[in-house]
Formats: sequence, C-alpha cells, structure tokens
Amino acid sequence: MKILVMRPSPEGEKLVNILNDIGILSWHFSLFDFLPSTSSISLSKKIYKLYISDIILIFSKKSVYYTNLYLNQNNLHWPIIPDYYTIGKGTAIFLKKYVKKKFYFQKMKKIVKLY
Repeated sequence: MKILVMRPSPEGEKLVNILNDIGILSWHFSLFDFLPSTSSISLSKKIYKLYISDIILIFSKKSVYYTNLYLNQNNLHWPIIPDYYTIGKGTAIFLKKYVKKKFYFQKMKKIVKLY
C-alpha cells in the first residue's frame, strides 16, 4: 500500500515520517501552505469585518493560530458577538483556548455546542 498525504506543512511531513517509520510507504504533497500574510493590502479593513460579523466559520487550526497571532500583535481580542462554527472537533478544541464563549462544531452530520 502507498499513501499520498496532502496535509499542509509541517503536519503533512510529520505524518509521512510516522507512516514510513512503521513501514507504510508514504509521500507528501500539499496543495497549499499556511503562512503569515505579507500582503500590502491593509488587514485592518478585514479585521473590522471580523468584528461586525454575525457568524464566523473556522476551517483549520492554522487559521485560528495565524488570526490569533495577528490579534495579539495588534493588541486585539477575538470578537464576542458572532456565533463561531468550526469544521471538526480538533479545530473546536483549539479555538476554545482563545474564544471564551459557546460555539459550534459539526459532529456526525449534526451541529453540537461546545461548552
């Protein structure tokens, strides 16, 4: 059996190393990587939209990590008013470190509140 791991770096490489160590031939190929923005476009306008949102959808732990990094560097906090929804329990647990309110994640095709 051969496995192609398409997770972003560095998690993808870590998984490939584990699989190869236990004798499962694996390769890593990522379609995208997460990095801090170097764009000259002002993030302040985008952050404003974060604060006026009704719902915030979180798709990955990396998006939480980099958003939190930006907020901390600019002495800002996660908005309290919007409802937060995450894709996956792992992302929900990771987000819970930074957002001190109830939010939702999908579990087995239904929405669950995380307290």
